[in-house]
Amino acid sequence: MHMSASGRLRPIFLLSVLALAGCEQTSRSEQAAQALSAPPIEKPVSKPRSAAPDLDVTAVYPATDLIGSKRKVHLDKASASAAHSPPEAWKIAFDKGGGFAGVCWKNQAGNEGELPGADLSKGGYRRISFWAKGAKGGEVAEFRAGGLGNVKTRYRDSFDLSAGNLKLLPTWSEYSIYVSDADLSSVMTPFCVLMHQEDNPEGAEVYLDDVQYRG
Repeated sequence: MHMSASGRLRPIFLLSVLALAGCEQTSRSEQAAQALSAPPIEKPVSKPRSAAPDLDVTAVYPATDLIGSKRKVHLDKASASAAHSPPEAWKIAFDKGGGFAGVCWKNQAGNEGELPGADLSKGGYRRISFWAKGAKGGEVAEFRAGGLGNVKTRYRDSFDLSAGNLKLLPTWSEYSIYVSDADLSSVMTPFCVLMHQEDNPEGAEVYLDDVQYRG
C-alpha cells in the first residue's frame, strides 16, 4: 500500500503534539504540587502594648527625708477636703528665710546610697505625673526625681530628672516629668519637692497629690 509523505508525517506530528501536551500537563501538575506544598505567607501581627499599672509613689514608698535647712521645711498630711483625690494630700510648708530645703520620698528609709535602689526598668513607665498647687498662688517649687549618690556611695540613682522651677497656681494642676528614655534600674529617690528662699522670700505653702509613675 502506498502512503503519501503527508500521510507518513501525520502520525509523527500527532505524537509530537501529544508529547508536548503531556509535558505541559506534567509541568502544570508539578507547579500545582509546588504551590500546594509551599508554606503560607504569614502577615506580621502587631501586638498591642500592654499598659503598665500606675505606681503611687507616696503609697509604695512612704519613707521621706527632709533635706537642706531641715528645720525650715515641714511635711504634713492635708485633709480630704484639701486633696486633689481623697482621702488625703500632702502639705509642704517652707518657712521664711529657709535658704534651701525640701522633701524627698525614698525607696527605703534613710537611704543615702548605702542600700540598692528599686528596679522600675521593667514597668514600661513613660512619665511621672503629679498634681500640685500653692496655698495663695505664685509659690515656686522644683520637682525632681533621682539624682542621689555619687562615685563614693555604694549605690546611686541611675537617673536624674527635673520638671524645673514651677510657679504654682492656687488651683490643682497636673505636671509631668518624662522618664521614657531614663534608666530606671536603680531608683532610690522616686520623687522630691525643693524650694529656695530667693524664689519664695516670704515662705511658701505647697500642696501635692497623686504622684504616680505612669505608662
